[in-house]
Amino acid sequence: MELECYERYEICERLAYYGISTNLVVYLTTELHEGTVKSSNNVTNWVGTVWMTPILGAFIADTYLGRYWTFMIASLIYLVVNI
Repeated sequence: MELECYERYEICERLAYYGISTNLVVYLTTELHEGTVKSSNNVTNWVGTVWMTPILGAFIADTYLGRYWTFMIASLIYLVVNI
């Protein structure tokens, strides 16, 4: 069974999310020398942002751009930021 492009993209996105979220508190406390409370608060804010941005993307896709163009623009932003 062949995976579609968006399915591969989703798999990579989830692997990145869970890989970062499991180690983020440790990184913030050891490398950036933040306190446990501050680092936990930062991780909570990050998780909230990660879970809320799809709602914004869905609104933009449904109202203005359509599913295809929203996906393409978001992927382009994702690639440019990570290069």
